[in-house]
Amino acid sequence: MELMYVVELVVEGHNPFERAVAHVADWLSDPEAPLTPDDLVSNGARELSPAWTPDGRHARNGEWEVLGTGDHRALKMLVSQAVGTDLELSTRVSVTDVDGVVRCRVGIGRETTTQRLIPVGTTRIYQPRILRSLDGDDSLTLRAGGQIVNGRYIAVRTTTEAVTVANILASEDRLPLALIHVRSPDTWNLARELSRKLLGLVRTVTVNFETARVIAEAQPEVRVPFGGLSIVWPGMGARTLTFSAEEISELGVEEIRHFLTRRLGALAALGNGEDRAWRRVRSLAENVLLAELSEKASRAREGGDTQGEISALKQQVETLEAAKAELEAIGEEAFQQADQSARLARQLESERNQAREETGVWRTAYQNLAAGKPTADPEPDDPWSLVPMLVPRTDPEKTFLAITDAASERIVFTDRARKSWSSIAYPEPEDMTEKLKALARAAMVLYDGEEKSIPHLDDWLKDKFGLTVALTDQNISKWKRKDMRWLNGFQFEGRTLDATPHVKVRDAVKFNECGRIHFALEGKGQEGRLVVQHVGVKAYS
Repeated sequence: MELMYVVELVVEGHNPFERAVAHVADWLSDPEAPLTPDDLVSNGARELSPAWTPDGRHARNGEWEVLGTGDHRALKMLVSQAVGTDLELSTRVSVTDVDGVVRCRVGIGRETTTQRLIPVGTTRIYQPRILRSLDGDDSLTLRAGGQIVNGRYIAVRTTTEAVTVANILASEDRLPLALIHVRSPDTWNLARELSRKLLGLVRTVTVNFETARVIAEAQPEVRVPFGGLSIVWPGMGARTLTFSAEEISELGVEEIRHFLTRRLGALAALGNGEDRAWRRVRSLAENVLLAELSEKASRAREGGDTQGEISALKQQVETLEAAKAELEAIGEEAFQQADQSARLARQLESERNQAREETGVWRTAYQNLAAGKPTADPEPDDPWSLVPMLVPRTDPEKTFLAITDAASERIVFTDRARKSWSSIAYPEPEDMTEKLKALARAAMVLYDGEEKSIPHLDDWLKDKFGLTVALTDQNISKWKRKDMRWLNGFQFEGRTLDATPHVKVRDAVKFNECGRIHFALEGKGQEGRLVVQHVGVKAYS
């Protein structure tokens, strides 16, 4: 069998073993083929609920084994499904409790069901739902290699956070890091996808233009492409794997996720091929059983019970043969060398991948040169110059994300802000764009964490950034208070904010030309930001 994917997690919390087993049962159950935790307290086998993938519906069968001795216990589930005429996919899930440490291990492998020598194509690997179920259980905490893992990306917004990330990059005791410069819808979707569907294989970290620059200054070999992705390996012993903004756009989020799942899953399988926790519980249970059978044989011998002695000895032989068969099935001899060879294997793997990647880079560069194209886009010195202009009656998300990135996330935009611009045909989009950029620059200074004297914020915004700002509006806060609740008392990321303050983009003109940018002031110091709730025309007539 070819082992293609392994994730092993330490599960902590309230009754972690029982809850993990319950999640296994729920994962494999449906009304037509129910499976409960009570079914998994002893050995068994049955047809399971079908698996649904983008490739279609696949029938599944499962068999499981339960072990227990003293304070140690374990459940091992083997789920098999046909994914082609001559190919079978197997998912092995074990839940173990050894010395009070509960682990859940998921491995995916494939093998042919025929002896014929025929080509086998790439098998797409999808994260089993059991991992998402464990992550979604608020009573449990998951760890991989000592790190807390979950389905959320880590947002690195400040230079202090960037320095912290740079300091841990050289550590070997960590998961690979996916550093994503988020400044487009594609990169935000990629961050969400990788954090949810590469659980236990990689930690996803989002950076902006400024924090990416700080990391690159501290670790020159770790440069996140502008609007792109970098995979930084533990210890940085292998070259960083990168995807440019253009490659992300061309390949798409799903294809990149598939590529990384296959690459990272295979590397995890290479270094963690043996289920050591299961083997320990199995070995302890076998030792206890052999000791009991030996005692039984001795008593029978002393009592002259020849048949009883033969029966006990026969059971001992059967137990040893079963253990031998399992060792042969999982290739125990190879796994005994895993610790010594894992580091060398990873090194050879990285060197081979690096050679392949460099070959691809040179091939692409040659093709571009032959076509008269530049080999690479230069990294911009000024992200503000690449902010797209707003276009009336279109989704402003690209512009908003680019402004958020350039301002080091000192300004953010709500869904309501996007909708407010998408629904209008504002006649001066260039002016609105420039006002948003000026407001974002002001947010960077306002929330840079340095002490400053600002007696009157509206005067400061006018003098320093040329913005005409009203901090109050009686129509919004008093006369139309209930009607304007979407503006003066809206919810954003768990907080109630007031976006009565607004920039007057144009005034004393027709109503459909009277531009407004409504924003709330959230927090203070380096942790503060402006939250924009409305970009469009005046909110009331």
